[in-house]
Amino acid sequence: MFKRHRAGFLTANNLIALAILTVALTFLMVNVAAIKEQRQQMDQALTVARLAKEVSTQVATGQPEATISRQGLRAEATPNYVRVWKQQTLLKEWRP
Repeated sequence: MFKRHRAGFLTANNLIALAILTVALTFLMVNVAAIKEQRQQMDQALTVARLAKEVSTQVATGQPEATISRQGLRAEATPNYVRVWKQQTLLKEWRP
């Protein structure tokens, strides 16, 4: 009779350990997905900033206006503004 209760106790411990492991793995997967999304957003922000700097440099060197397209983004600049677009969506605008 004692062995039967002990086997049940071990099974309960194993189930609790499995539940804890499942929660930990789920937490890890959610965090990895969030970090991946944040990395993509940061990469896009860096690309936008670099493109804006490049197009504004062209205007600063004497061109009345300039446009650059790269990686699905379009940057346009005049002496009054610098804008970066993704398709028809304005991502960022700078004004002096």
